Amino acid sequence: MHVEVMGEQIAYVESGGGEAILFLHSLGASKVIWERQIGHLAGRYRCIAADAPGHGASTRREPIDGERIVEAHVALLDALGVDRAHVVGVSMGGCWAMQMWRAHARRIRSLVLCDTFASMADPEAPVRARAETLAAMEMDAFGREYAQAVFKGAPTEQARRDLADAVAQCSKEAYLETARACYASNAEDLLARIAVPTLVITGALDDRILPTHSEHIAARIPGARLAVIPGAGHLPQLDNPAAFDAALDAFYASL
Repeated sequence: MHVEVMGEQIAYVESGGGEAILFLHSLGASKVIWERQIGHLAGRYRCIAADAPGHGASTRREPIDGERIVEAHVALLDALGVDRAHVVGVSMGGCWAMQMWRAHARRIRSLVLCDTFASMADPEAPVRARAETLAAMEMDAFGREYAQAVFKGAPTEQARRDLADAVAQCSKEAYLETARACYASNAEDLLARIAVPTLVITGALDDRILPTHSEHIAARIPGARLAVIPGAGHLPQLDNPAAFDAALDAFYASL
């Protein structure tokens, strides 16, 4: 399904009923990385996942920045008639979830921040590294390489293929624009003011956004809980979905 917001065609999926959960994906990926969780939760919640501008099946008609990504997701909620939602974001998606709280706190019922960061010491360093990598290969090869390297647990082969295909759909320009916006995102001033129930999740084996980032976020947000997913890397919802889903279930049952 698609909806026109902010001059972009935003691709999304929706399933279930009840209070809404909005899922935000990682850099270069798409809504496909949340399929398992949507299937798990759709019997109790209205689950919504979208492709960010320039990702998956969503268009990129204007340059991408963090504000544009956040506002596109808020506009999607408006288009779907959702006033307030639980927000779940992994990696880049966690950055946008925190910035959504900054701009639209009233719209958020709770936060789940997975394998993400509040700030980067040198935001340009990972962008330079990716630009150098992409100068030497096309996005389909980059997607295959990423899908082989990022997992530390036991994802299904379908999950691995889906991730590689999602990254391959992203243009180099969209990927690098979004990477620059993501790594420049800074929520340090925001953490102590977040006033909704918050679960912080990290894969125990994440070597891309180290667990210390999640520990820092959980320590700074009042009342936040920290869940460490064993045997999982940067995308714990795919590496160890049973443990990840159990953490979500326990959190939502407590609200």
